[in-house]
Amino acid sequence: MSLDAPEPAGPPVVHTIPRRYVALGLIILAIILVAALILIRNHINQTDGTSDVEVITPAPASVLTSVSHVPTSIASAVGVTSPGDPTTPPTATGNASLWQSAGAGARPVVFFYGAEFAPYAAAERWPVVVALSRFGTFGSLGLMQSSSSEVFSDTPTFTFWQARYTSVWVDLQMVERYSSLDPTGVGYMPLQKPTARQAASVSVYDTSTMTFPLLDVANHYVLVGSSFSPSVHAGLSQYQVAVDLAIAANPVTQAILAAANEITAAICTVTRQRPAAVCSAHGLALADAKMRIHKTG
Repeated sequence: MSLDAPEPAGPPVVHTIPRRYVALGLIILAIILVAALILIRNHINQTDGTSDVEVITPAPASVLTSVSHVPTSIASAVGVTSPGDPTTPPTATGNASLWQSAGAGARPVVFFYGAEFAPYAAAERWPVVVALSRFGTFGSLGLMQSSSSEVFSDTPTFTFWQARYTSVWVDLQMVERYSSLDPTGVGYMPLQKPTARQAASVSVYDTSTMTFPLLDVANHYVLVGSSFSPSVHAGLSQYQVAVDLAIAANPVTQAILAAANEITAAICTVTRQRPAAVCSAHGLALADAKMRIHKTG
């Protein structure tokens, strides 16, 4: 009995992959490679102490309380006296129209245009926080230092980025244009862009869009730059500055509170001297006299 011979094997079957699947596979591979590079870059940044993601440290309650609740007696004792570093008050703009918030319950706008890397903005945030705390409440503030690469490096301050503020008297608008981070070495990271109305204030009053800070009090009073030199903060932490605000004879306290009294006097002109408890304080009367503000009620 013989066995049948096996049938010859057929030709091998070649399965052709459609081109669209090839293209899809290449795209997926490219995404995986990019993701891997990002992970490698982030790992390198973490190991050399740099980062391209800003992390804000909330100001401790003790610091925020000290800055936002300076006793009236201390502020009045200082008045506008700052012998070591005389302060520059906001300047009246003349007969410019009042800048108010839109919608129902319109309030005068106080606009701060700053940048986290800038030392002069760092210095000015202290009197701005003290002054605005007399008209409302900061719900949160982050701790910040100016850039170590700029003059007056590492000036202790706060950041208004992601800060919260409420008031029945004024509308505080805050723009931190750039962060303190320069991960690529070619420029600080952008944070916020001003609105069209805010950009108009910068265009009219600031010397350039890269000059920080600008403080615009409802288009009636303006300050470009800081009220005093950032050098007064040299070597201090936010905690040390905040604690010293209870000592009227302290040079740092005198600079901050004299500037805060002058900013407050400017704000009182656009709130019609309200609230009365703030705008009638002795320290404000001294600021009014220095700034030649004539109260009309």
